[in-house]
Amino acid sequence: MVGYRSPKPLIRVRILVPVQNTIMSSFVDFLKGSYNEFRHKVEWPKWSDLQSSTIVVTVATVILALFTFGVDELFSKAISNIIGMLINVFN
Repeated sequence: MVGYRSPKPLIRVRILVPVQNTIMSSFVDFLKGSYNEFRHKVEWPKWSDLQSSTIVVTVATVILALFTFGVDELFSKAISNIIGMLINVFN
């Protein structure tokens, strides 16, 4: 008796190799490099340095706010006086 072999399937199987997206891979490389730099190369300030810097920024902000308030009040009063004098002149 002669052995009978089944015919080869007519369906072709296509193996898809995933194509690496260059934009996504460069973004991932960027994130990895950024993490590595933040973790190992950046020298973070000490707690006492942060506290002194915070105090300096707070004092400078208060001084600038007071200066801005003073200039605003000065211009407000000056404009009110100028408008008052114009009203008196034309009445």
